[in-house]
Amino acid sequence: MFGAFLVGLSARRRLQAHVTLLTRAQLAGGIGVLAVLSGWSFQVSVGNLAAIGVLLGAQLTAVATAAWLFRKNPDGPLIAFGMYGNPTFWSLPVATAALGAHAAVFLVAFDMLTQPRIAVAIRLLRRRAPIRQRPGTALIDYAPTIGALTGLLLGRLVAPPDAIATVVAALGIAMAIFGALLLGVAWPKRWHGRGQLAIAARGLALHYTLAPGLLVLATLAGIALPAPVWILALGPLPLSVVSFAQVYGYSARISATSLALSIATAVGLAPLALAVAS
Repeated sequence: MFGAFLVGLSARRRLQAHVTLLTRAQLAGGIGVLAVLSGWSFQVSVGNLAAIGVLLGAQLTAVATAAWLFRKNPDGPLIAFGMYGNPTFWSLPVATAALGAHAAVFLVAFDMLTQPRIAVAIRLLRRRAPIRQRPGTALIDYAPTIGALTGLLLGRLVAPPDAIATVVAALGIAMAIFGALLLGVAWPKRWHGRGQLAIAARGLALHYTLAPGLLVLATLAGIALPAPVWILALGPLPLSVVSFAQVYGYSARISATSLALSIATAVGLAPLALAVAS
């Protein structure tokens, strides 16, 4: 993934003008297919549905809180979007390596099956975007949501093969690598400064306290959460915050600074996340 980021960074001059096309190609193509497969392979159970509900509630609370706290900031929608965390581009490879493919499927399934949560943030991003978005692009932006629902319906009609779990994990990691490459393409030349650091620190303080705190309360209340949930809760922001900043016209410098700080923080918290997960 780091190598892919460096490749994207080296090709930035040639490809940055096409970052919108590349981002939407990933949404409609790779992530759309991943959404169908994850919905198809997801094992519906009371425990899994309860865990999804708790995690979704914690993330939505964090997003709503961030949207309100940063409502006067022009980049408030982008900061709020970051509260969703990083289910695939960080948590999936870490969980696959530490816990196995079947554990990682929960993260992909959560990310894909709860895509309406992303649709809410996308709507906020599109509504306040400095760059006006063409109506026809909405279908592409919502492609993961459509794919997840299609896959979930397919799973009720046709039982998925056992190998689908491995395919989902492998495709998810492939999308992580492509996302890292796209991150390098979208990365701004000058990406940090005192103002960006101050806003990023405020956003990350919320990211690493509110949702994880709610998950701790749920655990204390007796709700069993799958191990990968903690890798997600203590992980970085989505890699897509930088490309989304470019697509919609928000500050790429703020998004890049926030992402860089969140990755450094996630690396530092990785031992804790793995200890809790195991």
